[in-house]
Amino acid sequence: NEQMQPIAVKLVESENLGIKPLNLTRLSIGMVIHGQKRVYINDECKVINSGELFIFSPGYHYVENVCDTVFEQIVFYLSPQVMKRIMINITASNSIVDYNPHHRCNNCYRREFLAVSPSDILFDFFKSVNQYFKRNDFRENAVTQNIKLAELVFLILSGSNECIKTKVLELLDEPNTVFARQIYDNIFNDISIETLAKQTNRSLTAFKKEFRKQFHDSPHRWFMNRRLNHAKMLVEITNMTISEVGISCAFTNISHFIKLFKQRFHTTPAVLRKNIQNHS
Repeated sequence: NEQMQPIAVKLVESENLGIKPLNLTRLSIGMVIHGQKRVYINDECKVINSGELFIFSPGYHYVENVCDTVFEQIVFYLSPQVMKRIMINITASNSIVDYNPHHRCNNCYRREFLAVSPSDILFDFFKSVNQYFKRNDFRENAVTQNIKLAELVFLILSGSNECIKTKVLELLDEPNTVFARQIYDNIFNDISIETLAKQTNRSLTAFKKEFRKQFHDSPHRWFMNRRLNHAKMLVEITNMTISEVGISCAFTNISHFIKLFKQRFHTTPAVLRKNIQNHS
């Protein structure tokens, strides 16, 4: 129930808790107030420093919050339905949304994560929201939070950063968002492409075409890479057995899982874990 979900959240952590998988059902727009946020994408680590803004698309992400004394962040969550309501109010007020519908760049195109230095006005916005969070009535007041979320969207759309605009405006394409959510919900389920096609009310051919349009890869390769990347993370940060890791990532044949893992990462899960333990 969307009405029961938080709109704005302030997270405070006083210790480093390591890498955690994050499964988002809505777009998240946030800023690191204190500390450092690390985002792990394949074999890369992207760092978000204090005072920087980040956007995560719905789906799975791997993050680590790092602090010397304290880590703090503020995050707003935005769904397609809420985005449409905000846009109706913006257009009703005759405000002009100036954006480039053909914007493409390496920073945002085909990416599910974005980190940027905010404009002064966005930086000041999050500073003001941080003050709001010092009052308990703001944490529990959905009306006030909705107003601040609408203000945030307006500031983004009236600003000059096309990357941020592009990620936010993608939410207006609700059918694509619903399709993507169905895919993300089944990443770790043992489900066939034919069944997924039926669940999304498409023929197999139409499903594959839509999948490639949204995810820029074939369904088989995309699912395989996502599952193996998640398996690697579980091997590195948990005490699950190799069999438990494989099964949790939809690999019912563990021998086949180990073979695919070695092809992808040039080592077996057991050797990878042993190497990590030897260096810890």
